[in-house]
Amino acid sequence: MSILDATNKPKNILELLSFDLTKFFADNDYCEIQSKDIEGVFMVEFEKEFPLVELGMFEKVVFRLFNDKNNINGSNHINVTMPANQRYVTSSRVKSLINSLYNVYGYDDDRKGEWDDADLSAFAEKDLERQWTVGNDKCVYAVKLSYTEKRGLILKIFFFNRLMESLNREDEQSYY
Repeated sequence: MSILDATNKPKNILELLSFDLTKFFADNDYCEIQSKDIEGVFMVEFEKEFPLVELGMFEKVVFRLFNDKNNINGSNHINVTMPANQRYVTSSRVKSLINSLYNVYGYDDDRKGEWDDADLSAFAEKDLERQWTVGNDKCVYAVKLSYTEKRGLILKIFFFNRLMESLNREDEQSYY
């Protein structure tokens, strides 16, 4: 890999998307799809259609915000879910996505690298799951791709707010 390639390499999942997830609430083109109050935790889900099909498979995104009523120190969290439109899901597109995530994050939590024959078999059986847990200190987040018969293909970012915190820390460090 040349130095030029290294500077153009995506640093996180957000750089793989054309839609800026950090601007989800910038316009009023999202809608609340559900809210629940369970044992002191208030959860609200908001959905937005992407202007373009993302990564060749995803037409919408769901933000799930959790608010712990007993926790007022600001450590509540956000999960992001992108359910794929099944008509776009193919083994070649999923392979491309897994290889892109590997390019960004390296080996997944199970020490698997790029797409392989086991992934192809799991895809065919609709029993595919890959997860990358990244970050350090309080900025740990996870990116999970799963494909099941019941739910189809779903890409999730757990603790999206921590991903945002890690980006803010990188920006602060770049000035030193």
